[in-house]
Amino acid sequence: MTPLTGKAQQNNPLDAAKTYKVYYDAPSAAKIKKMQQYDVMIIEPVFYTPAQIKEIKKNGTKVYGYINTMEADNWNVDLMNKLKESDFFHRDGQRIHYAEWDSYLTDITSAHYQTVLMQEIEKQIVVKGLDGVFLDTVGNIDNEHSGQPQILEQQQVGMTKFLKSVKVKHPALSLIQNWGFGTLKYHTYPYVDGIMWENFNYSSVANDQWSKDRMTDLQKLSQTQDIKTLTISSVQGAKSAAYAQKNGFLHLKSNADLDYNKF
Repeated sequence: MTPLTGKAQQNNPLDAAKTYKVYYDAPSAAKIKKMQQYDVMIIEPVFYTPAQIKEIKKNGTKVYGYINTMEADNWNVDLMNKLKESDFFHRDGQRIHYAEWDSYLTDITSAHYQTVLMQEIEKQIVVKGLDGVFLDTVGNIDNEHSGQPQILEQQQVGMTKFLKSVKVKHPALSLIQNWGFGTLKYHTYPYVDGIMWENFNYSSVANDQWSKDRMTDLQKLSQTQDIKTLTISSVQGAKSAAYAQKNGFLHLKSNADLDYNKF
């Protein structure tokens, strides 16, 4: 496979970002004040009102809202009630369940599921005035289907079709995907401004050839498509941050920021 050509939009809002923070809990006035100090905030939008989003953005902070793209969580009763059985991915006739998160793998090729996801984006992101969407679990495509090339391709094409529909309907929205390096390289890159690399730990990535190859891919995409890489490390904070910066990536500000529910 060779990458597609062309970029869906220009003027990446992540270009000027020097700091970012991930925070998935409910806000308070004090925490919103602290959010204003970051260039980029990634939040769980269900906890926020449009007025709170406006307050976070007052000093120029770009706000992205979390949307789970490739899993349906049992806790999200409203979403689960909207889904059909055909919206879940089945292997050997069974859904794939993630016990750690109590969630099920979804099938992004389902037109109905894409419609439900679009409704979630409009309800939680567009109406509330956020700048963009943080598309979590895109990496499930690469991880779950790497051994079945035909299915992998179908899921990658399905995700690309969905992201294109988001950009057509809401061209001002900026998109960041979580993991899914192969999906990004060959399919989704015309529609996203950034990719997050979680567990970017120096000891894991500095001497691993697979990781080095992915870094090369991301550096090329940065140069040709203006896609920014956001990294997070769970250990070796200072060393991981320095290595990320050496490779041109935007690393989570400090070790103190690693807890998504604390400032």
